[in-house]
Amino acid sequence: MTLLQTPEDIISLLHDMERRSKQKAAGLGQQDMAGQSWTAIGFRIGQQYFVTPLGETREVFPVPEQITPVPKSQRWVFGIVNLRGELLPVFDLNLFLHDKPVKLTKRSRIIVINDSEIVSGVAVDEVFGLKHFQQQPEPVQADQAAELAPYLTGTLFQQDIQWQVFSFRHLVSDPRFLNAAA
Repeated sequence: MTLLQTPEDIISLLHDMERRSKQKAAGLGQQDMAGQSWTAIGFRIGQQYFVTPLGETREVFPVPEQITPVPKSQRWVFGIVNLRGELLPVFDLNLFLHDKPVKLTKRSRIIVINDSEIVSGVAVDEVFGLKHFQQQPEPVQADQAAELAPYLTGTLFQQDIQWQVFSFRHLVSDPRFLNAAA
């Protein structure tokens, strides 16, 4: 290691470190682009596995004990919860999609949808956290179940599991979902 004796030596060393850091950072960005990696939040309803793009969710939290029912609403309206002082309407995603209620367990979670106009959450059976894939999703096959087709944007396989890409943006733009009154 060279002994730094003058301010010029220190400045030269700092410039060299900056140059090498920028080169390494540029290489990292190229590696990500070449690998086409993709990250999403994984969740399950019933026996189906889904992922949703990170930008379509705000947060995930356990189902609280206190859920206030909403009178004269659709069956799939789970209720209203207090999330840090903010009232959040929550919907049962399995009941909405498949007419079967979510089975609440200690693994059940509420996913808060990231939409500027519609503040809401959906109850799901389980959330797996971040899922990392080495490829981008493939397009949806034409033979997908009719009740899911409007909300699916792709599919991925990882460890013998088919992960369907679920779009909360498509969900909150569905007139049927927007009409929660009974």
